Amino acid sequence: MTSAALPGVSLTVVPRGSDTEPLRTDVAVFLGRTRRGPVGTPVRVESWNDVVGALGPPDGSSATPFALRGFFENGGRTAWVLRISGPAETASAPWTDGYLVVATSPGTWANGGRVTIRYQASTVAGPPTVTVRVLVPGEPAEIFAGMPPGEVVDRLTASRLIRLVPDGPLPVPTGQLSMTWNVTLTGGSDAEPGREEYASAVRTQADLPEPALVALPDLGTDLTDPARTEVVLELLRSAADLLDRLVVLDVPLGLSAVDDVVAWADSLANLGDDALLGAAAVYHPPLRAPALIGPGLRTVPASGHVVGLVARLDGERGAHHTPANAVLLDAVDLAIENPEPQLVRLFNANIDLVRCVRGRGLLVWGGRTLSRNPRTRYVAHRRLVHLLVRAIRRVTNPLVFDVNSPELRLTLVRALTSVLLEAFRTGALAGARPEQAFRVVCDETNNPPEQDPGMLVCELEFAPAAPMEFIKLRLVLGQDRGLEVIES
Repeated sequence: MTSAALPGVSLTVVPRGSDTEPLRTDVAVFLGRTRRGPVGTPVRVESWNDVVGALGPPDGSSATPFALRGFFENGGRTAWVLRISGPAETASAPWTDGYLVVATSPGTWANGGRVTIRYQASTVAGPPTVTVRVLVPGEPAEIFAGMPPGEVVDRLTASRLIRLVPDGPLPVPTGQLSMTWNVTLTGGSDAEPGREEYASAVRTQADLPEPALVALPDLGTDLTDPARTEVVLELLRSAADLLDRLVVLDVPLGLSAVDDVVAWADSLANLGDDALLGAAAVYHPPLRAPALIGPGLRTVPASGHVVGLVARLDGERGAHHTPANAVLLDAVDLAIENPEPQLVRLFNANIDLVRCVRGRGLLVWGGRTLSRNPRTRYVAHRRLVHLLVRAIRRVTNPLVFDVNSPELRLTLVRALTSVLLEAFRTGALAGARPEQAFRVVCDETNNPPEQDPGMLVCELEFAPAAPMEFIKLRLVLGQDRGLEVIES
């Protein structure tokens, strides 16, 4: 920063705000296990460094950290994380009478952590100070130096690793120039999450207005049927009711044979109606990605990488484009290779494929939901609805509690028409003219005089542009002319 007292350019760097933006459709929420972090409390992260700082580095025990890494490496910008855990214990250690050093979150991650507290009495060099050093295995060291004794508890709230729980005034040694205490954290434990922990996370994510993409990278290994299917159904009901987010599912890692994968997809398709099935998309197979802890590769679910790609293409092309035919980054191979006839079976089961294409790498090769109904089949159509729902909420929420009058109806029609016009201009809607692409009705036909005056009904109809899944080329070869290729 240059001085503003002298002529010239003054540069001030202001960090970008982290306020939520409900209109965005590229924000994801991940429900799963992490090394540390608050259990059941949403954490907003905007980079891989944020993930490591708030939730700890990956330790190989769960898939969620690797999915988050894949999300940011593929162009994702913002994610919420809900750490799921069973009834785990938090590591701690007593320090003097009435004080307890406690890890910031439950789990075994803090066991063996060493905390050194050094007291320095007042001298001619200055008043008394306390210095705290924290060393936890697998975590960067933390040092809080030169703290006034009365501010130690508050200052340590900045630590990612520990808290100091007081029960009285901080002990101040008398008659000594300095004193050092060493404590070791113990007693932390992990517990596998169950159906209720996942169900609680599903309810929590529904209260977050910002996420438009949902992933559960650890679900397939944490739960077995019927609990796993019950959680999926609860999540799909939540997403279908909100109409503003897409659930990205992984095939459980234990299923590798195509017959088993198709049977699993069919079991989901047979459980719900088109509204539920249109809220979810399945991507397969799993990926081989860098292990992050040591050399080599590990198998990871595809959902995190795919959600990152969806977020990236959302910014580049818009939510109404099919998030497919694009390269996945931070993955080097597929965990399962299937021949083309088997891929056709998977595609017919509405499973979106990740394919390894020579010369291009790993590509997302599909954009369908689990629904078999053409109205709710395509991911691009569902995400267009999600975008419109978010935009409509933004323009209509300020009108709630207004007087139900012709003026209010006109205001509402104008606001909704502006939203749909913007979608038409970006190519999201079909038709050569706006009147062919959408219609907004808010008059006496759907608001008769006998209707409750406290309720206003507005109906929208729109025609989304159809994604082009198949291109047919007709080859004509005649004796009197060369080969002619005709697209049809």
